[in-house]
Amino acid sequence: FFFENCDWFPTLDLYDGWIGDRYPLCYDLPSRAFLRKRAAFKLLGGTSSGRYHYEKSSWEGDETVKRFVLNSDHSQLYNKLCDSDILTGTCSWPNNTILDDDLECCSVECRVDTIRVVQVAPGVFYEYIRR
Repeated sequence: FFFENCDWFPTLDLYDGWIGDRYPLCYDLPSRAFLRKRAAFKLLGGTSSGRYHYEKSSWEGDETVKRFVLNSDHSQLYNKLCDSDILTGTCSWPNNTILDDDLECCSVECRVDTIRVVQVAPGVFYEYIRR
């Protein structure tokens, strides 16, 4: 039914349009968009609190909140975010990462449609920026 998918309290913008027009709805996004070409990730450092998504402040450091942790052995996403040095193999953890190709999912990545914050190593978190 049409009315199930509409905004019950739409807000006008400054140009006689509506805020949010021309942006896809969450359920219109492709499955696992975080693994698709042009997906963007920002380094959060040691905090698991996202900057671009709302999360309760009480979740920070709460061990009962489930964290999305990448598999460092098999995950293509982990390899992109790590950006390891060819000679030493140590990760450089770039501040911004944009995927240049679609990636294959691995283990837990295959069981979710979207993510907010992902842990790539102990104390290293990235936030997925939906575009």
